[in-house]
Amino acid sequence: MNMKRSRLYLTLTFLLASQFDLTSAAALRATPSPTQNSPEGNHDENDSNTDNAPSQLTVKLSKSTRHRAKGSQEGAIIPLVGVGVGNSPHHKIPFILASALSPKTSNKQSDNSEDLHYRLVDTSHNDSALEVLVGRSLSRLLMAEGKTKSSPSASTRDEYHLLIKIHHTHLGYERTMLSVQNSLSDILPGFSNSGTSSSNAIDIRVHALIQYPRCYDSFFSSETYKKSPNFPVKHSSCYEEEDALDDATKSAGPSPLIDTENAWRRSWRALEELYHHGTLESIGVSNFGPFDMNGLYEISTEGPHLYQGSLRTLLLEEEMIEELIRHGVHYQCVDAASAVLAGRYSAPEAYATLERIGAKHGNVDEGDTLDAYGYSAVQLVLGWLVQRGVGVFPGTTSSAHLVENSPLTLAIIPKFSPRENLDIETALIAIVNGKGTEEIGGITRTEKEGVTPENVELTASGSLATSSSQQVDGGVVATFFNSLQRNIRIFQVHPETGRQIQLSRGIPPGRSGRLIVEPADVLIAYDGHGIAVKKFLVEEGTSGRVDFTCE
Repeated sequence: MNMKRSRLYLTLTFLLASQFDLTSAAALRATPSPTQNSPEGNHDENDSNTDNAPSQLTVKLSKSTRHRAKGSQEGAIIPLVGVGVGNSPHHKIPFILASALSPKTSNKQSDNSEDLHYRLVDTSHNDSALEVLVGRSLSRLLMAEGKTKSSPSASTRDEYHLLIKIHHTHLGYERTMLSVQNSLSDILPGFSNSGTSSSNAIDIRVHALIQYPRCYDSFFSSETYKKSPNFPVKHSSCYEEEDALDDATKSAGPSPLIDTENAWRRSWRALEELYHHGTLESIGVSNFGPFDMNGLYEISTEGPHLYQGSLRTLLLEEEMIEELIRHGVHYQCVDAASAVLAGRYSAPEAYATLERIGAKHGNVDEGDTLDAYGYSAVQLVLGWLVQRGVGVFPGTTSSAHLVENSPLTLAIIPKFSPRENLDIETALIAIVNGKGTEEIGGITRTEKEGVTPENVELTASGSLATSSSQQVDGGVVATFFNSLQRNIRIFQVHPETGRQIQLSRGIPPGRSGRLIVEPADVLIAYDGHGIAVKKFLVEEGTSGRVDFTCE
């Protein structure tokens, strides 16, 4: 690992972490005591109790340099974990937002039996219909909250955050003002032009980003554009898109294609005015390169508070990241989940490293929180980023994935050891580069350390293990999908004594648990009443990963 990478690692670890308030929620849910290792014990059908809500995973944005006319004075707060709907199919958006934003219900039969604590929604202005759908979902939430909270005080109202975007067609002072006005009219009818939109039950705070510094013709040939459902009419160039704009947009201000170098600067002036007026809680940019960011630092009288970028930018653009940190800009990673999933095929060894680290935290002898049952590669990376103060948007249309990657789940991921932090970063660099870990330098967990009598001990499964800082890789990552309506726990049958040894804690219904097992292991799933549900065999010769389903 070269010196520059080490410096970035320290920067991300300490400087980013110093900006945010990450509350550990290790005791969110009660599970059986780890001393209750016998499957014959009589346990409650639902081992988890979700009555205790976690504190929000939030970041405190850089302080204002000027007195604001309205809204919060300094140090705005924004959640670290949000739900992105900018590239979601229209018919999926109401379901996504209802699942992510709805508060906990007392109806035990409801699928949404717990508040997932999503409080941030990332939208896009390239399609007005999308923003209207977001607005309708928030209206339903407003009505639901109003029924459950008769007269909440200002200190107890729930706070929700919206990220709106200025598309490249609306660059320039006048068009940016129109874009913000249209977004607020579509999402929040009756918005009062103040820093928040308040009801009896909730506060809605609005943040705005310039999505691109200018239009690029290459945008129209990208797979993201071609596959996005939110561009109902496809164009082939910037000028073709400009010609197709509605008359209201064209008449609002000059085309940004006339002055591509300064249009975004005039947009920034508009956002600064809206921020100082209190209409916007914070302002920022996305997809800006180092040259445009330096120009923004020079002209800005406020902010930027936010920067949205890719996982690749975060890991490889070291000088740019250092400048963002120096200027107090909060980084939001928009593609962490998709980038990691792509690494399963482009960098399988690196992906396997992430899976192994995540599965290691599912074993009962790892000393994690009582409700840890292993983490997927995506959960591992999202947790790693959140622990560094980086915002994430685990985009999905699956309710199961909304739960797995929610603030509720990411809050209880334990802090990783220094070795795990290094291995995760090394694996992620390999993934964004599409290379194997051995090709990029550094130390990875796939390199076996020397095993000496001083650091060897016997695990519960009878296999060799070294001390926590010198773990030897091996075994198979086993994923258990619980499709039952009750919790399950996984036990291993010892190959010599026949004794059953508990490997996992309770895996709730609809969730997945991940463990490190060995070829030829015999595993049994028990429910909360000690009834054997299913037996599994890890076949000889199995390597890498194996999936099991309890049904």
